[in-house]
Amino acid sequence: MNLIICCTPLQVLIAEKIIAKFPHMPFYGVMLSTVSNKKFDFYAKRLAQQCQGFFSMVQHKDRFNLLKEILYLKRTFSGKHFDQVFVANINDLQIQFLLSAIDFNLLNTFDDGTINIVPNSLFYQDDPATLQRKLINVLLGNKYSIQSLRALSHTHYTIYKGFKNIIERVEPIELVAADNSEKVTSAVINVLLGQPVFAEDERNIALAERVIKQFNIHYYLPHPREKYRLAQVNYIDTELIFEDYILQQCQTHKYCVYTYFSSAIINIMNKSDNIEVVALKIDTENPAYDACYDLFDELGVNVIDIRE
Repeated sequence: MNLIICCTPLQVLIAEKIIAKFPHMPFYGVMLSTVSNKKFDFYAKRLAQQCQGFFSMVQHKDRFNLLKEILYLKRTFSGKHFDQVFVANINDLQIQFLLSAIDFNLLNTFDDGTINIVPNSLFYQDDPATLQRKLINVLLGNKYSIQSLRALSHTHYTIYKGFKNIIERVEPIELVAADNSEKVTSAVINVLLGQPVFAEDERNIALAERVIKQFNIHYYLPHPREKYRLAQVNYIDTELIFEDYILQQCQTHKYCVYTYFSSAIINIMNKSDNIEVVALKIDTENPAYDACYDLFDELGVNVIDIRE
């Protein structure tokens, strides 16, 4: 049996493609997420339907629950053996402990998003070398780090064909198929993709409200991890993540999709004549986020600078 570990709805979409490559091998699915909402629950169920066995857990960031959940994962998975393991978030401490608790023959990785192809992202760095982290690793038995898992990965499955990834051995997969519907001539619907860029909700709300007004946004699709609510825009209420939703809707409507630096627009670029994408350049206060705009330029994305 193979093991596949997901942390986001996008990873579930990728996982479905990977599972399809092994039609005669059963999979055990794991869904670890930092939030619980209908979107995450919907994709967790989709993953479970593809797997012979399934485990899910909502993760917490506070120290007490983090340690409690590490012990729970170790107890749940200790001694289990898998042929191949597939994982995206090699930086996640709880995933590192889960991997330390099991035996496996082969480790493979897959994309978490543009973080995989943006230089100097956290996947190209190592874990924090703090005394606290070292003590946790030693006392609770973590055998792995970001870089040791990169080195161990046999194959990396990527939705970004032609780009350098965290390891050299890559196998491209097509996340979504092109839509061959006829070009729609109706009025364009402007959609803003939600993205919690800043730690403070107030800053995210202020930025979104400015963009909504400036670009005449008709609809807002919140990020799966968003917990705040905007007042002056119509929400798209769907269990589907952006890629699934927009490729259904573009068959009968024409869209212009605005984002800050979401990898989602890369996933649907050139998939339909009824979808246009625009990236809005902002002050992110994060070099890894800023590097996304260089990537967008390379891909030919229309980038509009709205920095104040």
